[in-house]
Amino acid sequence: MLGSLFRRAQATVDNAIDNVVNRALVAIPFLIAAGFGTAALSMRLNREFGAETGSLMLAGGFILVGAVVALIVNMRAAKPTEAVAEAADTAERAAEDAADPGLANVDRELLMAALTTAAPIALPGLLRALLRNLPIVAAVAAAGFIISRGVGTDGMQSGDALEPGE
Repeated sequence: MLGSLFRRAQATVDNAIDNVVNRALVAIPFLIAAGFGTAALSMRLNREFGAETGSLMLAGGFILVGAVVALIVNMRAAKPTEAVAEAADTAERAAEDAADPGLANVDRELLMAALTTAAPIALPGLLRALLRNLPIVAAVAAAGFIISRGVGTDGMQSGDALEPGE
């Protein structure tokens, strides 16, 4: 009796997972195409307007797209009565935040107790996530190292080799 119910529930879950995976497989090529399109647009803007202005224009475009998407998502999610209630809650929170300057009044012992309580629970999960994504973390660290190398006093990168006779 319960077996058929569990089989139907399992079939529903499998169907939902299949739909999500299929949608992700369809979305991946479009995301890659969007990345290449963004790179091409960035190169074009940098060539036409210079590196700083082109990058700022591209960032402004993404801010505009993000604002439009956020507006659409909020319009779908929030109903008019909920929006009024959220505005009242936001006003109350702003008044409370203005009255309380933040962590200045927090007791150090209370904060340390919270951290020592949460650390044993959170640390294994963080380490698992770090080890699972180690190649990405290493690539980001290498990129950060390369970007942060400073220019020497003679205008050369610190890793550039000198040619004979210089």
